[in-house]
Amino acid sequence: MNRVALLIPHFNNPAGLCASLASIGPDEALDVVIVDDGSTRAPLDEAAARAAFRAQGELKFYYLPHNCGIEYALNTGLEAMLAAGYEYGARLDCDDVVAPDRFAKQAAFLDAQPAVYLVGSAVTFFDASGDRFTIHQPQSHAQIVRQMHDDNAFTHPTVMFRMAGVRELGLYPTDCKAAEDFAWFWQFVARYQTANLPEVLTRSEYNDAGISMSKRRLQQGQRLKLLWRYFDWQPRSALKLAKAGASYLLPLTVARRLKRLLGMGKWN
Repeated sequence: MNRVALLIPHFNNPAGLCASLASIGPDEALDVVIVDDGSTRAPLDEAAARAAFRAQGELKFYYLPHNCGIEYALNTGLEAMLAAGYEYGARLDCDDVVAPDRFAKQAAFLDAQPAVYLVGSAVTFFDASGDRFTIHQPQSHAQIVRQMHDDNAFTHPTVMFRMAGVRELGLYPTDCKAAEDFAWFWQFVARYQTANLPEVLTRSEYNDAGISMSKRRLQQGQRLKLLWRYFDWQPRSALKLAKAGASYLLPLTVARRLKRLLGMGKWN
């Protein structure tokens, strides 16, 4: 068994899963935990997945009896990883691709920084036309705390975390639909040191079917709930909460135009 396990939830996207697995470098030492969330239209193809995977490790497949939602798929994978005794866990989504040495770099960072329990990286979003934009998340823990009072300071498919932190904090919350990652990361930020690497180690697919687009209103409502839950009564936090409220009320096209007009956001 390797020290690192990569968790990938799957739903009706076997080709995307194979693309993600194929991007992992052959020198990477990690196992991959794949949880199928009740696929029906395009079932998971274990043989094709094994053929695409070139790294030094094994693939482990788990199946939910029906489509339960990503948070349940993620928690099924985390429970398996905890039971197996992995030191580090990491995340990736189907269709996302990684730098060939991403996991070795993040594991080396955590080895060198024992106080850090969660580390992400910069990410480039792409679609069929090519690369669209890059997000550089805040790198230091102090910067991350400030950012979390506005928006998620981690891009979910880029992260690696200590399984010891999962044992202490627990699984993804199931009461924050479409924002389970933001809620979970807040627990890490509140308890441990965290970081983001400046390099682009993951390229993530950008499409209107993704949770951030297809469930925007639900996600924004959950974001407001979490910002209030972690509200620290600082003036800057009040402004961030008001901004999140406006984002929730405004149509997406209007919110985007305002962001660009005011120079807000992390895109570049």
